[in-house]
This record gives sequence, C-alpha cells and structure tokens, in this order.
Amino acid sequence: MEKLSAIHDAFGNSISQWAQSLAITIAVYIAFRLIFNFLVKSKLNDTLADALKNSKFWFFAALALFIGTKNLNFGEFHFIPLKVLILTTFVQIGIWLSVVLKDVLINWSKKNNPNADKNAGFTIISGIGHFLIWSAILLLILDNFGVKVVSLMAGLGVGGIALALAVQKILGDLFASISIMIDKPFEAGDFIAIGELRGTVESTGIKTTRLRSLTGEQIVIANSDILDSRVNNFKRMEERRIVFTFGVSYKTPREHLETITELTKNIITSQSDARFERGHIKSFDASSIDYEFVYWVTKPDFPTYMEVQQKINLALMDAFAEKNIEMARPTQMVFIHGSDR
Repeated sequence: MEKLSAIHDAFGNSISQWAQSLAITIAVYIAFRLIFNFLVKSKLNDTLADALKNSKFWFFAALALFIGTKNLNFGEFHFIPLKVLILTTFVQIGIWLSVVLKDVLINWSKKNNPNADKNAGFTIISGIGHFLIWSAILLLILDNFGVKVVSLMAGLGVGGIALALAVQKILGDLFASISIMIDKPFEAGDFIAIGELRGTVESTGIKTTRLRSLTGEQIVIANSDILDSRVNNFKRMEERRIVFTFGVSYKTPREHLETITELTKNIITSQSDARFERGHIKSFDASSIDYEFVYWVTKPDFPTYMEVQQKINLALMDAFAEKNIEMARPTQMVFIHGSDR
C-alpha cells in the first residue's frame, strides 16, 4: 500500500487511473496487431505486404503506450511517451522504406536484368538507397530532439565536397558501374568486343569489369573506359552475316564464269541454316577472277557458322572439280624474248 501511495504522490494519478491506462494500452496493442495482421493477409500489393510484415512489436508497444497514458499525469516527464513514439515511429518508417526499396530493386532486376546481382551497380544502388533512407530518418530524429540539423548538414556538405574531389576517379567508375547495370549494354555471360579486346563477361564490379578472353586469360577494364568505348555484343545477334570470296583462274571458260554465281547460290541455299543474299564477280586480281558472296547464318553461334561455311567450301570444291573449273592460286608468268644475232 505504501508503494502504491508513493506512485500516487509522485505523479498525482490514482490506482484506478493506472489500471485504466494499462487496460487501454493492452487493448490498443492487441487492436493494432490484429489490424496489421489483417492487412498483411488481405490482397495487398506484395511489396506493401512485405513492408507490413516487418512491423516491429516495440512500435506497437510505443503506440499503445502513448494512447494508453494520455489520461495520466507524468509531471515534468510528460514528454517521454511522445518522444518514445516519435523515435520508434521514425525507425519503423525507415524499416518499411528499406523493405520497399529492396523489393522494388529485386522486382526490377528480375524483369529487366536477371544477372543484376553480378553487377556491383546493383549493390551500390541498394546501398545508396538505404544510406539516404536512414540518413533522412536520423536527421528527422535529431531535429525532433532539438539538434540544429541545418548547421550539421552544412558541415557535412563541405566535408562531402572535399571527399568527392579526392575520390573523383573512383566515383566515375562507380557511377559507370551503375550506368552499365541500368542501360545493360551487356550482362554476365555475354561475349563482347571493346575495341581490340574480346571476351566473355564474368562480372562488373564497383571499379572494373572482368572478361575471360578466348585464349583463357582474364581481362580487367575500368568501367569508365567501357562507357567511352564502342561495345559489340555478339551474344545478342539473332543472325550472323557472312561475306566470303574466292577466285577462279583466268583460264576458266566464259560460259563457266556465268554459271559459277548460280551454282554457288544453289549450294548456299541448300544449307538448312543459311539464307542467300547476293553473289557477283567482284574484281579482277593479278592472278584470279574474284567472286564475292553474302549470306546469313540463321543461328548466331560461331560453331554453326563454321559448320555451314565448311559444307559450302567442300561442295564448291566438288562442283568445280566436276566442271573442271580451276580455283585460282598465286601465279606469275615470265615471258622471255630472245635477241637477234
């Protein structure tokens, strides 16, 4: 009884008021938990549902405590329930926003860039997003607790500018990594050419992209250099355009010269993975009459092209042998004139 009396004397609240506040607090806590559980189980947007699933018990407790103690007198400590509610609410909002950001990025990557997790730009965007969210939450909390946020931000701004100038090159590569992830000129597993360099993309990091060349070595290229270069992405070819030439001897009869184009066209069109485009006598070389043919391989992979070209070459050799058409090879004729004595 003495302890209960002491509580009454300290805060000026009766036992019935304390009991009433406790009952209200418990009721409000249960009510909010039930409401949030109902919202999670209802047909909400998946992202919103995931965010609500991450509602913390201490947030509900602080909210219930604030409402349940409205009829109590805490004297000089009257601000405590409100400050606790503000603190927990801002932290809970930060958690909700973090979950929303994570879900948005994951959904975007599944839809637009399945290999985004192999690009450091994905991690960078996620990290920057979470940093901005929690920085804003911290500033709001400090502002509500009486800290002069404007002066703090001014000091941080000057320091941030100095730091940005010091790591300018690194930041350039970092934002290049983000640009590669968003613009998607290539993805992990693509075979690309950057200038004279060719290889399969293994990963894109914060500063560099790593390729595996045809000869096996790893090629490391700065992300900023990639954005300044022309990139050829061979994996995204739907068809492969082929230009090939050959020459026949000047001894070839005129009637055979006219039929070589049609003969070669028939050989190309007989290939299941080839589509003929054109074929002509191109030029007259020093030791050959040169033909040029263009066709499309309907599959983009290099081995298929080589198989088709080999079949065409062998068929041409057989056809030329049957018609006694001589393939050209470098020759030189020497004419000797005798002198009169």
